[in-house]
Amino acid sequence: MTPARTVLGGVIWVAIIVIISLGAAGLVTALDHPPGSPGRTDFTAPGDAEVIPQLDAAEAAFAALADQVDALSTEARAALAALNGADPTTSDAAVENGDHLVSGIITRTALLRRALAEVPYVGTPAAGLTVSDGVVARHATLVAALDATDGLDTAWTRLTLGSVAATTMSRLLAEHDRLVVAAADRGVNAKYAAAIKVLDQAKAQIASARALRDQLSATVDVSVLDEWLARNEDYDVALGNLYTALSKVGTRVTKATRAAVKAEAEARARLPPDTRGLIVIMAEIGQGGMSRAVIAIEEARAKLTDALDAGTPEPSDTPASSDGP
Repeated sequence: MTPARTVLGGVIWVAIIVIISLGAAGLVTALDHPPGSPGRTDFTAPGDAEVIPQLDAAEAAFAALADQVDALSTEARAALAALNGADPTTSDAAVENGDHLVSGIITRTALLRRALAEVPYVGTPAAGLTVSDGVVARHATLVAALDATDGLDTAWTRLTLGSVAATTMSRLLAEHDRLVVAAADRGVNAKYAAAIKVLDQAKAQIASARALRDQLSATVDVSVLDEWLARNEDYDVALGNLYTALSKVGTRVTKATRAAVKAEAEARARLPPDTRGLIVIMAEIGQGGMSRAVIAIEEARAKLTDALDAGTPEPSDTPASSDGP
């Protein structure tokens, strides 16, 4: 064998070894990145083509669901703000809008659960052999996030009850004040019998407010409400006593009349000077259930948004690094 042939043979063997090494490195790299992983953007599991379009459709419906919960959150905060501002009309409108939203959320959630349950492969023991891990994880994220809507109807019912209670209380107290003013107008014109009848109607409003107060006391701090009711009730009694005394004496001033005048003046001085106390009352009623309901809705909205933000991983433009050769 000539030296030239020996050298040429050595070169050929080195070339063969290099080719084998490169092939082995490629095999190891492929094994490091299973189908569907970021490092294998050129290849997916056989079931991905069937599953991914279904998940895309579910995610679109999921986005619409998140929008509904976001709108419900807006209505909940509007109802609470209106209540704190003693604005029952705005609160009622927010509750009505929320009722429609809750109904739609329940329906859409049920449809989404059914659609995700019908996605093939992902729920089977052989899912890892048929569908990419990323696709399985995407499906699991959507299913888990749907649990965020559980209990939203209960939370909204709690908010509605709080709003209705506050609105009812606000209307009772407002009607009471209107009737007292009407009674005073009659009293100024010496129509004492008529004034006393109107005052009796005002007292009935206080009685209804006290009954509602008893229902709220289990969940609401009613201390401000109690004070409000007590002071207005005292004034109603004092004003009624004054009109009774005046109706008996005519134009003649007696000791009893003077005492009735003094008692009415003292009771009037203890009346709340403005509506700030009423605003506090409405806020306390709201805190009995409405605030917790708003928090529950906000938490559900955040969970749904997080699930959507997770989304599908973006394909990498460069191959993922490998620890292999």
